[in-house]
Amino acid sequence: MRRARLAGLALVAFVAAFALIQWWDFTVPAPFASRYQAVFLANGQTYFGRYTDRLGPYAEVENAYYIQQTRSEKDPDAPPDQRIVRRGQEPHQPLPRVLIPKSSVLFVEDLQPGSRIGRFMDAQP
Repeated sequence: MRRARLAGLALVAFVAAFALIQWWDFTVPAPFASRYQAVFLANGQTYFGRYTDRLGPYAEVENAYYIQQTRSEKDPDAPPDQRIVRRGQEPHQPLPRVLIPKSSVLFVEDLQPGSRIGRFMDAQP
């Protein structure tokens, strides 16, 4: 009887701990020295911003930017135009942070403070 009760308490404690971990936004401090990082994904997309490696299956990029490419309708053979877009300016107006499955992240690089993208992000309000 006592063993069953202890096993039941252990199960309740395990389920409560699991629920707390899933609910709470646990983050792991990133050891990056740079203010901004480039996060390269398996699908070819790259996000720029402040990368946070969280506990659990998702990483976060705060104040995310990405490069948008557009092709000229007049000359389809011309190289695409590129511009940096802050996430949140799309028609559906998402929050400027992105949660990314860690399984999709190929690698993360620190941006130098003097990089063009870093300076651009610093100049934004």
